[in-house]
Amino acid sequence: WVLTAQSVAQSVQKYVLTEGERLVVVATSPIESQGVYALVTNLSSLVARLLLQPLEEMTYTHFSRAAAARAAVYPAAPQPPHADVAPAASRRRELQHLHSLLRATCTFGLLILSLGPPYAWLLLRFVYGPIWAAGGAPALLATYCAHACGMAINGVSEAYVQAAASPAERATVATATTAIAAGYAGAAAVGVRWFGVHGLVLANALNMAARSCISYRIVRAHARAAGLRPAPRLAPHPLVLGALATAAAAANASARRLGSPDAPAAAHAAHVAVGVCGLLAVAAAAAAAEPELVEGGRAIWGARVTEDNIEPRGKEHRA
Repeated sequence: WVLTAQSVAQSVQKYVLTEGERLVVVATSPIESQGVYALVTNLSSLVARLLLQPLEEMTYTHFSRAAAARAAVYPAAPQPPHADVAPAASRRRELQHLHSLLRATCTFGLLILSLGPPYAWLLLRFVYGPIWAAGGAPALLATYCAHACGMAINGVSEAYVQAAASPAERATVATATTAIAAGYAGAAAVGVRWFGVHGLVLANALNMAARSCISYRIVRAHARAAGLRPAPRLAPHPLVLGALATAAAAANASARRLGSPDAPAAAHAAHVAVGVCGLLAVAAAAAAAEPELVEGGRAIWGARVTEDNIEPRGKEHRA
């Protein structure tokens, strides 16, 4: 019953956080701002559905199966079993892969934050046409990049907590997220009053950041219990951060010179080329400075493929 109540409470919170935004926009914003907000959120949700949601599902499946396997081998252990019960090396390796995945999502979020705003106008011009690109949608899409950055990190960390945290830890997270949701409601009201729909998006970004901090505290506690001292870092390597900063500076300079609405198509193409070069530079820096990111992602993906192949065979064998 406790787990059921927690699941129901989390579902209610998610509904309030998703639908509450629309209710606030409808109640406080003019019809034009409502249309801009709907367009930007629908466009941004493609990133969540196509990229982030599969990653969250893969994270949840992998670590929930790992926790279930440990519980089957050590039935008397608490959930989840810590390093004094579960094989220490295996548990540490799992958590190292998790930190690699979190660092990769952090890099991805910062990449959106770095390259998203300079290309917001051009993206809307290409997808929706010049009418929407000429209004307030590009500025709101640029603001929404901060929300996407927080969403990338929060999704993976919460997926791990739901998969591997103990009932007591999940109860703590549920209580904290309830308090955060209440704070978000106040921040959203103040943000909308002072900054319009931009304030609502920024309030949601702060909400994502706070929820990520709560989930990451659980991750760090598990890392310490498994003997990972100090815990693996979450921030990208300085070389990657430098590449992100350089790419952002180049993209913003290019947007001022080449990406304006009055610029010809050739200038827009050159502006896109600058962004592609920045993206490749960040990818090269990550590959050179953090090869463990690829290793961690490959380990989790490989485990998922192996488990998906084993399950149908097991079903055929039982049949």
